[in-house]
Amino acid sequence: MVVEKIISFLLNRTWLISKDSQNFFELAPPAIFSLPDDFRLHIPKSLKSFDSERVINNLLEIIAEFYDLTIDDLNVILVNDNTVFKVRVYDEQTKDGRIPLNRFEELVERIRSILSDTASFVIDKSVISTRVPEEVSKYLGLCNFMQTEKGSFVAKIQLPSKEVIKDRELFNPEEIYSEQVNQKLSEVLDFVNKSIFEGDSKVSDEFLLDNESRINIKLFKDIESFFDKANLKNIDFSFHNILNSNIIVNRNITKHKLFKLNQFVEELESHAYEIGEFTFKGKITTLKSKDPDGLKNSVTFAGINDDNRSMIAIANIDSESYKDAIEAHKLKQYIVVTGLAKKTKTRIRFTEITNFNIED
Repeated sequence: MVVEKIISFLLNRTWLISKDSQNFFELAPPAIFSLPDDFRLHIPKSLKSFDSERVINNLLEIIAEFYDLTIDDLNVILVNDNTVFKVRVYDEQTKDGRIPLNRFEELVERIRSILSDTASFVIDKSVISTRVPEEVSKYLGLCNFMQTEKGSFVAKIQLPSKEVIKDRELFNPEEIYSEQVNQKLSEVLDFVNKSIFEGDSKVSDEFLLDNESRINIKLFKDIESFFDKANLKNIDFSFHNILNSNIIVNRNITKHKLFKLNQFVEELESHAYEIGEFTFKGKITTLKSKDPDGLKNSVTFAGINDDNRSMIAIANIDSESYKDAIEAHKLKQYIVVTGLAKKTKTRIRFTEITNFNIED
C-alpha cells in the first residue's frame, strides 16, 4: 500500500514510468530537477523479497530531498493520507530557527482563527457569515501541530483530508470533507497575495459575485490580523498532500499592503449582498451554452429593480427553459425568473430556479 502511494505521489508530480520490469517500476524525474537523462528511481513492486523497512526509508529519504520535506511529513502524507500545512517565517528574529515566545503564541492563535473561519466559510458558503458552526470544532480537533523545522522558523500542522466534517442534511444533500477546508484555505491565501497585496482589485457588485467563493469578510480580517499582530514581513504558506504541493510566497508585507487589505475589507462590507428568494423580470442580453440539451445553460437578462435602478441578472436554466429563452430573445420578450439568489444593488445571480416564465 505504501509503495502504491509513493508511486501515486510521484506520478502526480509529473514523474513518468519509463520501464515496468518484473520486479521494479523505474520512474524518470521531471525536467525541473535537471538530472542526467539516465537517472531513474527504482521502486519495487513487492517488498516480500526485500528488507522492506530499509527500502521504504531509502525511498522516503530520496523523495524528501527532492521536495524539501521531512520523513515525518511524508509519513503524514503517505501513511495517514493527510495534508501538511507549513508556515515559514523569514526575518532577523527567526533566521536561526527560533522565534520569541510572544510571537509564537500570537502566530499559533492566529493560525487557529484562520483555520476555524475557513472551515466556517466552507460550511456556510457566505461572504458575510460570522458564526462558527458546531462542525468547526470537529475539524480543529483533527488538526495536529507537528515538529517545527529550522531554516527560518517553520510551524507545521497536520490537516485532515478524508474525514467528513458535516453530514448530509435534508436541505443540503452534500457531505463536506476536511480536504475542502484545506483547499479553500490555500485558495483564499493565494487570492489575498495575488489580487490584493500584489494586485489592485477593486470591489464592485460584479467582482463580488464573480469571486464569492474566495471571499469571506471575517476570514480576511483574520488574515490581516495574522500578518499585523505576529509582525510578519516574509512568509511562505505551503500545502503538501499526495496529489500536489502548493506554495504561496508572500514577500515584503508592508504597512501599505495591509492597508490595501483593510480597505478591501471595508469596501466588501459596503457591498454586502442579500441571499434569499427573489423574482426578477427583464429582457435577455446574452445566452450561453456548451450543450443546449444539458443542465448548464446560462441566460443573462436586464431590467429595472424595485428601487428603479438598472439591474443585470444571471441564471442557469434547464434545456427546456433554454429553448424557450432562445425564442424569447428572438421575439424580444420579457422573461420572469423566481428562485434562490444572491443580490447586490446592481447584480443578481440565481443559484436555484423555482419558476421560469415568458411574458408576451
